[in-house]
Amino acid sequence: MTTEHIDDAFDEDDDTRIAVIGMACRFPGATTPEEFWHNVVSGVDGVRTLTEDELREWGEDPARLKDPHYVRRHGVVADIGDFDAEFFGVSGRDAALLNPQHRVFLECAWEALERAGYDPRAVPGTTGLYAGAGRNGYASVVRSRPDRFPGVDDLAVSLADDPEHLCTRVSYTLGLTGPSVAVMTACSTSLVAVHEAGRALLAGECDTALAGGVTLRVPLSGYAYREGGTMSPDGYCRTFSSDARGIVAGDGAGIVVLRRLRDAVEEGDHVHAVIRGSAVNNDGRDRAGYTAPGVRGQAEVIRLAHLAAGVSPGDISYVEAHGTGTPVGDPIEVTALTEAFRDGRAAEETVALGSVKTNVGHTDTAAGVAGLIKTVLALEERTLPATLHFAGPNPRIDFASTPFGVVTRTRKWETGRLPRRAGVSSFGIGGTNAHVVLEEAPGPVAAARPPAPAEQLLVLSARTPTALEAMAERLAGHLRRHPDLPLDAVARTLQLGRHAFAHRRYAVCSDREEALATLSAPDGAARPADERPVVFSFPGTIPGTIPGTCPGTCPGTCPGSSPSTFPGTGQAGSARTAYASFPAFRAAADDCCRALDAPADRDLRRLLTTDADTEPGPVARFVVAYACARSLMDWGVTPAAVMGHGVGACVAAGVAGALPLADALRIAAALHRGPDALREVVGAAEWRTPSIPWTHAVTGARVTPHDFLESIMNEGGTQGQLDNSRLLMELGRAPLLDAVGQAWRSGASIAWDRLHDGTDRRRVPLPTYPFERRTHLVRPEPSTATPPAADPAPAAHGPVEATLRVLFRQVLGIGEDVTDPDFFEHGGDSLAAVQLVALVEDAFAVAMPLEDVFEAPTVTALARVVEDLRATAGPDSGARESS
Repeated sequence: MTTEHIDDAFDEDDDTRIAVIGMACRFPGATTPEEFWHNVVSGVDGVRTLTEDELREWGEDPARLKDPHYVRRHGVVADIGDFDAEFFGVSGRDAALLNPQHRVFLECAWEALERAGYDPRAVPGTTGLYAGAGRNGYASVVRSRPDRFPGVDDLAVSLADDPEHLCTRVSYTLGLTGPSVAVMTACSTSLVAVHEAGRALLAGECDTALAGGVTLRVPLSGYAYREGGTMSPDGYCRTFSSDARGIVAGDGAGIVVLRRLRDAVEEGDHVHAVIRGSAVNNDGRDRAGYTAPGVRGQAEVIRLAHLAAGVSPGDISYVEAHGTGTPVGDPIEVTALTEAFRDGRAAEETVALGSVKTNVGHTDTAAGVAGLIKTVLALEERTLPATLHFAGPNPRIDFASTPFGVVTRTRKWETGRLPRRAGVSSFGIGGTNAHVVLEEAPGPVAAARPPAPAEQLLVLSARTPTALEAMAERLAGHLRRHPDLPLDAVARTLQLGRHAFAHRRYAVCSDREEALATLSAPDGAARPADERPVVFSFPGTIPGTIPGTCPGTCPGTCPGSSPSTFPGTGQAGSARTAYASFPAFRAAADDCCRALDAPADRDLRRLLTTDADTEPGPVARFVVAYACARSLMDWGVTPAAVMGHGVGACVAAGVAGALPLADALRIAAALHRGPDALREVVGAAEWRTPSIPWTHAVTGARVTPHDFLESIMNEGGTQGQLDNSRLLMELGRAPLLDAVGQAWRSGASIAWDRLHDGTDRRRVPLPTYPFERRTHLVRPEPSTATPPAADPAPAAHGPVEATLRVLFRQVLGIGEDVTDPDFFEHGGDSLAAVQLVALVEDAFAVAMPLEDVFEAPTVTALARVVEDLRATAGPDSGARESS
């Protein structure tokens, strides 16, 4: 990366540049961008031959399989029926009803935001979503299985299936409040979505935008080839090749996360690449037919994109073509490209040309984002992947008279024009064309910030213990594959960029090796967060102290004990590290210094900021414990109570607000002058009503001045016993970051931004949540098979609870092991409640208001409602049950 390019990232014209900061995808043979890139650079063709068995499972006509023109090749995305319904709060029944395209896209949206380093349910600012889905036959499959979906009407099927509900479902599930717009332009859908998302960002309609598309063909099938048609006769895509004969279908999903470049750089986002400009148009009537491509429209949209990007054709060294592999479409595309690139480049320069469709097939509405993600990764890796199955140039394309050359082998992306820039094209049936100009990411900008602390806090959470274990394994593997990854950036991304679930674990690590060892070992302390109130406890001394005298860090001479190591971590110098690393700690320590006389101020600063092996006295111990407490409070850990012994009692009084800081420090300094002197200083102090409950460490009662004297004269440490309803944090023993980890593991919400105040804010891509999927896929019922038995119909005049339990299972899709399910905790919503009411009314011949389900959402509670309704209805209430 040139210095000019680094500086150029901060020019005033950056307002029109968009950063790609996150990506997620599902393509044939790949479930992550890393797998997708590996396949692309390795020359893997993800299109495969379908077996007769899997085609029969999807109801394919056996006679059609014997047709010699039937081609059983397709780019299949694996396991499209698998979905973590519980993770997204979807009932099992609704998950099966939901079109696989919606399920896969929802998971990809979550992953894309996590890969960008943001909590998907708490993205700062306003987040928009622009995307589209293809149409498949899943709704027909659902309608063919009424045994699976009793009470489901056309509206429910439409909401779960139609493409127009794709974006709004994601926005609802993740809580995204920006524009949520369904884009539908056939094959160019996802690249048009990227264009629209970029425009929304530049217009200020949102601060972050997701854009993409998904196509999953259900039922799965091959296709019938006909001479002169658009489909390939053998199921191979040969873009620009002499033997190109047609399109191969493929499934796929892809999402990119976009932000304005300046915002991304300021916030420390990982920028994969930059969108310099884009354009969209339509061919109009200037083409042979509605489905035919047009040269003029394609050339014009590329010129418009160059104009929007502020580049000339000579700045572009690679084009990711639409490249379907049809004998007619490919020559038209190269002709249009040649017109658009006619001016502005040297005759001897060649523009590399490629198409990802040779790897995954034509993924329809996901085709544009597939090409975009491939090109973003190519820029990031500075590598040009080969276009597969190229036997020689299409005879209708005179490449010698064009500036283009097909990439036939994977090679390093060498160019004399830096930064590297590329174009991505996507053209839709119906004539809507899109082109995007990409540029490699600007180099890292060094910020004048203090160095990262030696120790880092890694936090992991998940919905279940097994997912938490899988998450630790994934992170450990990622750290092994990326040994140069900065541990502070990893810690910051985990803290700021992941949603906090109930099952939690943490680790305080000083280097990669310690992180790997901790992540690879079982965590016996991992447990569900219980949101217990936190109690700060301040011990009087640290175990392992030695006799000594105060080294002048407080007014006067203080004979007594001083710890052999600096309090707070058990390691000399840890407080100095905290002072240098955490502004909140530093501010609290400086407040203490200002409350003391000047000599003490200087000596205390020296103790906190130098490497001198000085044994601190009571005042220094006070300062460290007080600064730890104030830091935790600044970071969001608010104690429900404080307690302490010895000098710790002075700290508790200061933190609680019972004493001004200066008075608490004077009492700490007088701690070893004897009872009479101590009583005099305590009596002269300005006592106040504490703002935080201050309790006795042994009795648990509120502290009085008399209790205070007894507490500070007792150096024996905290002896009180707390029940498990509260979390006791002994500050002055545990390291500061370990205290944060304890509080977070117990359910506290940490203000991570405050913890990182003044530090580097970089985020890095890390493994995403390990979804625990199970199959929620409905297949056509085989005509020769015996239909599976549905849940038994409610028995006439049978027990109400037993009948309701059957109805709950039918509507929610839950198993028999759930004895008294809560309707809404198992994924029920208002629409499902309407269906439940209809089934209840039919089974019991009662008129039930919808509100009853909301007020009595369990089987047991609703049974009482039904029984009351039947009693009110009279002796004929069971008529429908008996019929």
